[in-house]
Amino acid sequence: MPRLSKPLRAAAQYAVDLDNRSRHPHGSFDNAGRWYPDNELECCQSIRSPSRSWPHSLLLHCRTVKHVAAETKYSATLLRWAMARIRDEEEA
Repeated sequence: MPRLSKPLRAAAQYAVDLDNRSRHPHGSFDNAGRWYPDNELECCQSIRSPSRSWPHSLLLHCRTVKHVAAETKYSATLLRWAMARIRDEEEA
């Protein structure tokens, strides 16, 4: 198996931490409890805008592999592979 480079490992660890909710995406809440990312990427454009009924729509999206891949410039496939490697290492 190929080794993970330091940047890929860091990106995959970030994605794993977001998925485990031990880390949170960068963003903030407004007075109505709606969450907005600090940096809205192109992938965020297709997500519904936060509302009082759906205040965490962008927060949930920013935890996805698709968003982390866009943020880190790695493909989602490579990032998923690296995440699986990290999870396997954690279990061993």
